[in-house]
Amino acid sequence: MRESSKAPRGIFPKLLAGAGIAFAVLLCMIFLVMLTQKPEKLEISNIDISSVSDGTYVGRADNGMVRAAVSVEVSDGEIISITLLEHDTLLGRPGEKIIDDIVKQQSLEVDAVSSATYSSDTIRKAVENALKKGE
Repeated sequence: MRESSKAPRGIFPKLLAGAGIAFAVLLCMIFLVMLTQKPEKLEISNIDISSVSDGTYVGRADNGMVRAAVSVEVSDGEIISITLLEHDTLLGRPGEKIIDDIVKQQSLEVDAVSSATYSSDTIRKAVENALKKGE
């Protein structure tokens, strides 16, 4: 009698294949949710910085997909500095450059950073919310 040369198949390959399929399905579901979820449109109002009292103010904003928190230092009617305390985003890190534009132009009416509009707007809204605390 001749013995079979095939090794007995265990349960491990089946479990591995099942886990791979489950992982692929999970990734597809996450991708679909990301494609269909739209962030909340934020209305941003320009603040008259000359009317903001001297001090450091913290502001937060959340559009449903991007969250930001900033600390804004104001002195003699000017924004001295903006520190990004929190910025939860998937791909909008380039939007953080908008902070320099706000300080340079002393205004929230600056262009959003290309390819990071949602992050730019959320950061601008957080700065607005901070400045409102000093009015």
